[in-house]
Amino acid sequence: MQSRLEKLYRKALVWDAHAGVFPSPEVDLNLLQEWPDCGVDYLSINVGFDVMDWQDTLATLAAYRHWVLAHANHFVLVGDTEDIDQARRENKFAVSFDIEGMNALNEDINMVSVYHALGVRQMLFAYNLNNAAAGGCHDHDTGLTEFGKQVVGEMNRVGMIVDCSHAGYTTTMDIMHESSKPVVFSHSNPIAVWDHQRNITDDQIRACAATGGVIGVNGMGIFLGDNDVSNVTLVCHIDHLADLVGCEHIGFGFDYSPKVDVDIGVILRSRPDYWPAGQQYDTQGIKHAGPQQLEGLVENLADAGYGDDDIRGMLGENFKRVAASAWQGASA
Repeated sequence: MQSRLEKLYRKALVWDAHAGVFPSPEVDLNLLQEWPDCGVDYLSINVGFDVMDWQDTLATLAAYRHWVLAHANHFVLVGDTEDIDQARRENKFAVSFDIEGMNALNEDINMVSVYHALGVRQMLFAYNLNNAAAGGCHDHDTGLTEFGKQVVGEMNRVGMIVDCSHAGYTTTMDIMHESSKPVVFSHSNPIAVWDHQRNITDDQIRACAATGGVIGVNGMGIFLGDNDVSNVTLVCHIDHLADLVGCEHIGFGFDYSPKVDVDIGVILRSRPDYWPAGQQYDTQGIKHAGPQQLEGLVENLADAGYGDDDIRGMLGENFKRVAASAWQGASA
């Protein structure tokens, strides 16, 4: 017989705002089955990041889109939140795509609507280092450029979630000032709990909440603590966010990836500056919390005093609220 908390989890909308699957046309996307097996209903899948050429991002997006549409018996490529609701009714797994950084635009504002038409529903402005649109969290943060401001407006127009993860402090504050829609940090943790350049300050957290946005707790051990991915540590980050801005601004973006049969070392070794020394990226055996911990985390949250509505919000309703607003844009 299922316990009350097991039933809560099984009935809740469960949303993972960012998968860290290495973006490559060679990746076997059957690995995505791990998420629905863990009770996840919706996942945003990374199809590119600034380390890649924009052509490689398009090639990966084309391959992933084709694969999802070819497996329509089990997967749904999401255009809006109604598609997620329909997928749940049909016991299918809902997915859309995201891109980490603006190099994928090739400095062409028209590419925003192209990516949107192909299923991208979330874009980040930088991936650690600066680009033509924005400053990165591991770089001299120049803030949002004029091109970046145009991109924010175009994302708002077509219906994409504006995502501040991986960007620098000044850039994120600029983005949140420019956006007319709620803004997210899809996979970022509070720096007050663990000091890392990839984590975000209380000012950034408050500014995100003021837009109506959500902060997705990241599962990577070096962003959570000293390579500690326990549910106890996850709750520490959640507690800080809840105390600061309330439970309605918390979600999960685990940045998790199962192992892939692709040699990712080539691209990682080609640009080590994206993962600078002194930031624990050289930690041996980096651990990662992922969707397999979510059901147990519900019990930890209940034990910590969070109510059922708070937990349902964190599991998925909060990100769905943002998506319902952000995805209401033009069709092209």
